[in-house]
Amino acid sequence: MLPNSFYLAFGNLLYAIAISDSTVQMEEIEEFHKITRNELKKLADAPDTEVHHFNELLADSGFLNSYHAEIPADIALEKFLSYYLENKKLFPDWIKDFCINSVLKVAQAYGGIVTEEKQIIIKLKEAFE
Repeated sequence: MLPNSFYLAFGNLLYAIAISDSTVQMEEIEEFHKITRNELKKLADAPDTEVHHFNELLADSGFLNSYHAEIPADIALEKFLSYYLENKKLFPDWIKDFCINSVLKVAQAYGGIVTEEKQIIIKLKEAFE
């Protein structure tokens, strides 16, 4: 079972990709919600429980706290990467793949992947290597 802090960091990661082109689009928020409502279940030991719903709220909180604080993409990404470096044992390959696939989904949600989003994706993949 992943700790609560993972879900907060994950929210920051998806915020970083959404804001990387200077504006968080409604389509990106919708994709973020699809991921937190449907895809996070794959990480849960017991999906469709109160714990899973709490994890959704934690990811939402990570995303929204960064959004309301108007944190730049590079700072939000750095928050996630710092968390990753301090907690590498929580990131087997399948969790890394989950993070990368989630980032790609948010990036593609509005007008395809732009240069700023590509840079975030490259930094994430490099950190995971």
